[in-house]
Amino acid sequence: MLTDYHMHLQPDGVGARAAAAPRWDADGGHLSTAWIARYVRRAESRAVSEIAITEHVYRFAEARDWLDDPFWRAEATEDAGAFCDAVGAARDEGLPVLLGIEMDWLPDRTDEIAAFLARHPFDVVLGSVHFLHGHAIDNPHDADSERLPVDVLWTDYLEQLVAAAESGLYDVMSHPDLPKVFGRRIPPALDGLLDDAVAAIAAAGVAIECSSAGLRKPIGEIYPEPSLLARFRRAGVPATLSSDAHAPEDVARDYPTAVAALRGAGYETITRFSGREPTQVPLRWDGGGSR
Repeated sequence: MLTDYHMHLQPDGVGARAAAAPRWDADGGHLSTAWIARYVRRAESRAVSEIAITEHVYRFAEARDWLDDPFWRAEATEDAGAFCDAVGAARDEGLPVLLGIEMDWLPDRTDEIAAFLARHPFDVVLGSVHFLHGHAIDNPHDADSERLPVDVLWTDYLEQLVAAAESGLYDVMSHPDLPKVFGRRIPPALDGLLDDAVAAIAAAGVAIECSSAGLRKPIGEIYPEPSLLARFRRAGVPATLSSDAHAPEDVARDYPTAVAALRGAGYETITRFSGREPTQVPLRWDGGGSR
């Protein structure tokens, strides 16, 4: 079985959404069953049996005040209940979709995060560390001079990734080596911190995702990179499979590479979720193409 447990119904950014809106408006809106069905059909064309719609928490108005960041506040316009209802309606129509959320880790907002998660019937909760010191570490518009020194970036990132994993709030840690996105790899001197983080994530009992999204980023490789993925496997950390699509055409994109990486790391199963309960299913490619 193949799954895709990380995707969004809209692109990021007010301008990008305005440009893309005619596509989903033709189907009745981005929360329509017809628009969600486009994601399902692309998944099926690439031999993927089940998807999870995992919208960013910063899309939702009830999270608007969680972070004092212009991008975050501009994004926070949606209604979380309407999103959950839309995914539920698609499932009621027979579409193989799970309800998920990509929940940013904000260490000073753990009470709000827990309350948000308790209000909605999520099948899977992705944990992401996008922000350090109130700043998005994967912002492509930052000048190099605005970015944290690479040793500080990785030290602080791994500390927060572990804290998120240990919080009990999440099921899957997304793109676990995100700081490399612009080619800023972890310095060899910090490799011991990476081993410590892998061990802590294993002890926390959460999964990590193998994401093909990194192949579409400046770094041009999967998250996590193959040697780190193998470390997670040796530590006994389960894995999910994902594309981080923000449009239907990117669902399960580049899956041959991601599946090969999982198998190369020693994974024979991937994690499936329902009502936040994980089960292991065989990692099996049953045909289909992926471009």
